[in-house]
Amino acid sequence: MVEVDSVRLSQTSYALGKYPNVPRSIATLRYLPAPDTLLMPQEGITLIINDGSELTPALCNELSLKNHDVVVLTFSTTNPTSTSSIQEGITEYVLADRQAETIRLGLSQLAKPVSQLIYLHPRLTSQVDVLNFANTQEKDCLKTAFLLAKYVKQSLTETAWQTRPAFLIVTRQDGAFGTANSGHDAILGGGLFGLTKSLNLEWPTVFCRAVDLSPELAAAEAAEKIRQELYDADQCLTQTAYNSAGKRFTLVAEPVAAISAPSLQARISKNSVFLVTGGGRGITASCVNQLAATFHCTFILLGRTELQAYEPDWAQGINDQAELKRQAMEALKESGEKPLPRTIERMVSAIMAQREIQTNLTYLKSLGSTVYYRAVDVTNPEAVKAVLSEVVPVTGPINGLIHGAGRLADKRIEHKTEYDFDAVFDVKVQGLATVMKAVSLADLQHVVLFSSVAGFYGNVGQTDYAMANEVLNRFAYLFQKNFPKAQVVSINWGAWDSGMVSPELKKMLLAHKVEFVPSDEGPRALVDQLSTWAKDQVQVLLGGTLPVPKAVTDGPLRSYTILRTMTLEANPFLAHHVIQGHPVLPINMANTWLAQTADTLYPGFQLFKETAVKLFKGLVFDGTQPTDFQITVQEQEKNAERIQVLATITSRQPGKLPLPHYQAQILLVSQPEKSAVESLPDIRNLHPVISDGSVLYQDGTLFHGADFQGVKQVITLNESGALLLCEHPGVSWERQGQFSVSSINGFLTDVMYQGLLIWVRRFHGCACLPLSTDWVEMPHKLPFGRPFYVSLSVVKSTEFTMSADLTAFDTITGMVYLKTHRANVSISRDLQWTPYEPLAS
Repeated sequence: MVEVDSVRLSQTSYALGKYPNVPRSIATLRYLPAPDTLLMPQEGITLIINDGSELTPALCNELSLKNHDVVVLTFSTTNPTSTSSIQEGITEYVLADRQAETIRLGLSQLAKPVSQLIYLHPRLTSQVDVLNFANTQEKDCLKTAFLLAKYVKQSLTETAWQTRPAFLIVTRQDGAFGTANSGHDAILGGGLFGLTKSLNLEWPTVFCRAVDLSPELAAAEAAEKIRQELYDADQCLTQTAYNSAGKRFTLVAEPVAAISAPSLQARISKNSVFLVTGGGRGITASCVNQLAATFHCTFILLGRTELQAYEPDWAQGINDQAELKRQAMEALKESGEKPLPRTIERMVSAIMAQREIQTNLTYLKSLGSTVYYRAVDVTNPEAVKAVLSEVVPVTGPINGLIHGAGRLADKRIEHKTEYDFDAVFDVKVQGLATVMKAVSLADLQHVVLFSSVAGFYGNVGQTDYAMANEVLNRFAYLFQKNFPKAQVVSINWGAWDSGMVSPELKKMLLAHKVEFVPSDEGPRALVDQLSTWAKDQVQVLLGGTLPVPKAVTDGPLRSYTILRTMTLEANPFLAHHVIQGHPVLPINMANTWLAQTADTLYPGFQLFKETAVKLFKGLVFDGTQPTDFQITVQEQEKNAERIQVLATITSRQPGKLPLPHYQAQILLVSQPEKSAVESLPDIRNLHPVISDGSVLYQDGTLFHGADFQGVKQVITLNESGALLLCEHPGVSWERQGQFSVSSINGFLTDVMYQGLLIWVRRFHGCACLPLSTDWVEMPHKLPFGRPFYVSLSVVKSTEFTMSADLTAFDTITGMVYLKTHRANVSISRDLQWTPYEPLAS
């Protein structure tokens, strides 16, 4: 491993930039529980693309046992598993090569249409490093998946299957989306995640999922994980990974708190030399301009546009684009050429490109920076080497790299060609490989890759672009592992209000209310990203997200059946909710289960309301409890604006009738509905009745363990109600088990409901248990790590029952998080509980 010289350049202090409209997030692994299983009958072919390993026959066996009609497609160049290892009765087709026409004809030979395609990406066994990561063989495999998607699209999207059509990608990188790269793991396969996430947007009726499995998982276990993912009920999740221990994860954008310091430091100075691809124009040039204004360093800019000494006569002195087009048309006529619109557009674009580059070069020099611009194809290794051999002896060693070159060919997958794929993919990926081989890696102190949220989230019409950007993300982790002293970052930019966004794409994004990165703020965000404050942030998202997929709501009303195996061991938080010696599932967790099950079936919709919430029989973990549960979700109403379902949870035990446990009607909406204006209590000048809420968990009022201890103070407590101050720092994802917080926070909802127990204890001197709730409105998710208030208003109280309305709110913003109407409890003088004590192991 070569180490970067970390002391040659001194640190420079500079003022913190201002960019309130550029949110910053870090790509972060998040633990996931095992998936719930969606029951679905099997129709059509499940096509498995052979990866040449023992995983293929293992997966064939796993799915055949589930009554899939499995067909294997093998490419003779894959060193395939021998036919004898694939069980008898499974058809195998062998294709001679990976050409587009060969793949199209091969798929046309299938006896039945494909309803599910599972692409197993071959794992390279040879070691990879930062110089040979762009393996041609692996790129061909990526293109194969791209072409398979192109030709299987009609089968998956246009045929009415009783089963759920699926497109599933499986890689074997590191079981962590490349974030745990050993330093020599292949990375191109990571591009397949961009393909899948983009198809998830283009194909709303198809279940699209990409899975990264640790290479250390045995074939049988890996096949089982793939089958579980194929049957996962969650329609909103697009990517998962399993590490060597079989733990499941996804990759999310975790928001970063705003920088509080007034100034930052960076290992950049006027002596720094940056090599920049695509730096003459667009957003990359804007960022270079800001770097020059801050540090006054030297830049070597590589671009596609060849600078001309003079403009043609027809363009000189004209700035208006409409007039430029008219003059271009006249020039074509005078030369005897036909003035085709595309020819005119090309001529005017070339003039505008020349002017933009010249303007940027002049501006850089005015800031005191030294700048060299060279027109070169960044995918041509010899051309890039020739340029650098000329310039570097003058500038000195290159110690910073910004790879901003890019190209678009936006169109949906069925209209894409091999040429589109190569043109888009190579500029990003092969261009990066080229410059890496042309510079001295030991001198690099900053490696900045301009990736895109199109890779992180996917985007319609940008399958190839998303794939290339996901490879850049994986490369950042590979480089950082090999050169830990260098500052490496792959910036997943949101859409800018200028740059590569076409007018059509911009119109679509605006229609989906996507926020653009302001062109005056984005460059400042980039500069601060290169500070020592951000030195450990390898994959960062700057800017807004892209449109999310939306469930298709036309067609008849449907019913879904989902299975869950639930154990005490899989849900550690249950040890903090113990009543009379036994863990009990909180009613609010059951409500969360109902609501989030419905929520994950309908991408693009969000929870708004639960009504007729009923408890039939609670779950007590006393050793006799069931472990197998069935959730039915029956659609009652659905359209483009709202979906209402009836969700019911029952348990299934051999030899017994299904036993109902919980039920609720759930309303999901595509746009948040405005809640009525709340009359929130005035908390000013109030002195707490109980200033330390922890005593409530010790004196028998409340029984909850740390995962549910969120009442901090009781502000008021009288016969008409109560006001509580609540806060909880958070519960780890693994402790959340199968009830992980997403659209609703069951842990804090339980804290909110503890107000009922506090009130009953004060005015009835005993305990109570939940019965039902008329309705729950959920405008916003209750937040961990932030104080909130709970207002309890008693509706009715008798010797045996009590009902109340509760509202959770933020007094600073006035935001109402959650409201319940008529939360009903039964009052029991025989029920007693003791303060929380850890259960004996």
